[in-house]
Amino acid sequence: MKQEQDFYKQRTVALLTNFQLLELTLKMYIGTSYDYIRMLVSDHIQFDYSVEDVESFPLEHLLNVFAKLNDNKELQKRLNKLRKERNYIAHEALIVTIGSNPNMDTLHKKAEDFFYLEDELMECLKLLTDEFAKLKVKGEFSRITT
Repeated sequence: MKQEQDFYKQRTVALLTNFQLLELTLKMYIGTSYDYIRMLVSDHIQFDYSVEDVESFPLEHLLNVFAKLNDNKELQKRLNKLRKERNYIAHEALIVTIGSNPNMDTLHKKAEDFFYLEDELMECLKLLTDEFAKLKVKGEFSRITT
């Protein structure tokens, strides 16, 4: 039982870390988008948004802003499905391990769920990183042509 608890805790911490990485990547994407927008419109309109404006945003708010700046609807859909799981991981996942008599049924079920969640999260991170790379190419091209 102790070994199963430890494994569950390790998976939970790994998932939390990956969700933090997802949030950081979203912040970088949004901040870079804001930089490019400012560069393109600065002669025409005041645009004073920056990455600092989103640094304290929770995942839900980051996803809402990301959807306004990116047209990859399939990625947005997949990322939005992660919201509920992220909230469970961040706020409830470790509760089942507290005490000397954890709920083993929940622990086993969630450990299996975490396996699939980890795969989806890693795939979404890769897709988001790909979108960020495209953004940087488009933005650098804009700098050259303006």
